Amino acid sequence: MRECYIFPPPQIAKQETEQGYRYGTYPWTMERASALCLIPLLSTQFVYGAHSICDGLLGVVLPFHIYLGLESCIIDYIPKRTYPRLHPLANWSLLATTGLVMWGCYEFNTNEVGLTEVIKRMWTA
Repeated sequence: MRECYIFPPPQIAKQETEQGYRYGTYPWTMERASALCLIPLLSTQFVYGAHSICDGLLGVVLPFHIYLGLESCIIDYIPKRTYPRLHPLANWSLLATTGLVMWGCYEFNTNEVGLTEVIKRMWTA
């Protein structure tokens, strides 16, 4: 019979937290790096107008930045210890959705006018 704990025993809690310093710093660093990459991408688009290279980079960096933010929400609000089945499902659905969004951005940038041009047209419409 499986035991259910409201608070895990110290040995289980210790095993979950012994992942080390790098475990917590890697996602934080990636979030900041993606945010810093978005600043020159967006400012370049505003100054010089639509460009296919910047549109391509924007179609990768922006969904990745959103993925990292939503992954933090899943880690905080659907913890693995509390929801052992829902947590992996939420992570995989987020990963699949992010992949589909990146693919959609690629298709939009290559077969249509591009992300920046569409935003510009919507802004001036």
